[in-house]
Amino acid sequence: MLNNIANKMLFTDFLLNVDMLECIRRGSAEILWASDEAVLLIDVPSQIYMLSANNTEITKILINKLPNNLSLIVAHDKFSFDLLREKFNFNETMICYNTVYIKKTPINIMNSMIQIKRLTLEHKSIITKNYSKIDMLDTNYIENRLKANVMFGAFIDNNLCGFIGNHEEGSIGMLEVFPDYMGKGIGSALQIAATNDALVNKRYPYGQVVETNQASIALQKKLDFKFSKNKVYWLIK
Repeated sequence: MLNNIANKMLFTDFLLNVDMLECIRRGSAEILWASDEAVLLIDVPSQIYMLSANNTEITKILINKLPNNLSLIVAHDKFSFDLLREKFNFNETMICYNTVYIKKTPINIMNSMIQIKRLTLEHKSIITKNYSKIDMLDTNYIENRLKANVMFGAFIDNNLCGFIGNHEEGSIGMLEVFPDYMGKGIGSALQIAATNDALVNKRYPYGQVVETNQASIALQKKLDFKFSKNKVYWLIK
């Protein structure tokens, strides 16, 4: 019953709420509140709280249902973001657009010189060495993603030149192209591989792009991803 109520509310803005919808779709969400005004859930594997609300009054009620030691939440509206910052002492915030590939057909591979392979634990050290946002992750996060078999690498002449993967809550991310291989279409090839994998496995092919990351925004638009009109707000301790 709660799933139906939550889906109805969230589908009123699919692009904005796709991350919450994916958690519900794959059965990893514990729905803490659902009404036509708001949905509050926690993605159990990642322990990420997510909140989407229509007005400040319901947000104030739901904030009181959150644990005092809250360490990670994604707000889907600016007023919830502001109210959460008032109550909790977050160390970091990140403002993103949700981007979604809404077509049902896979994207054609554009560069036959690039070979895409699933990565394994043997690639852990090179990923951690080259991932520009490694300081934001737990030291075991990359290892867990590799064990989950959701990391892809791009190879040219058997040399790894970039990677991408699925985050624990379901988004496509961690896209990194090694400096010596910039400008060869590797970012596009990796994004296509991760997108097509999501389609094959009946997941929503979505990611979250930081609002100032013009290179990622351009790549997503090139591949015909659709952007949420409004932003999502990560609050992190």
